[in-house]
Amino acid sequence: MAKIKTKFDSLVKLAKLKVDEKEREISKYNNAIELQVQDLEKLKEEYSNLEYPKEGNFSLITQFKIMQHNFYNQIKLKENEINMLKSHRDNLVNELKNLNLEYEKMKYLQGNEIKKYLNKLKEKEAKDLDEIALMLFKG
Repeated sequence: MAKIKTKFDSLVKLAKLKVDEKEREISKYNNAIELQVQDLEKLKEEYSNLEYPKEGNFSLITQFKIMQHNFYNQIKLKENEINMLKSHRDNLVNELKNLNLEYEKMKYLQGNEIKKYLNKLKEKEAKDLDEIALMLFKG
């Protein structure tokens, strides 16, 4: 049987394209978050491996404190980046939910249109069969 065309076909196709695009965008953010989390873990590991100088002059201790402070700032910065990415991803997920809802509405309307067409087709077929039966009965 041939595919039944409805006035909702292009709307369904467009809605599906929007859903797919949003899913790809979310996937990109998930990948970016994963990379940032890996970087954060490396920074934390490096930070935890820092060894306080056991001997040396005051400038060596000062350099260590500066290095320690820089690591701490990098970790905080990385955590903020991850939080921003997650926040943006969460917004995209909400947009995806709305797009999915719109897509499902369009599919539902398309399905109703197809049902109406098939019912009309069945009624016409039944009417035609009744006419044929009537002609055969008279004949």
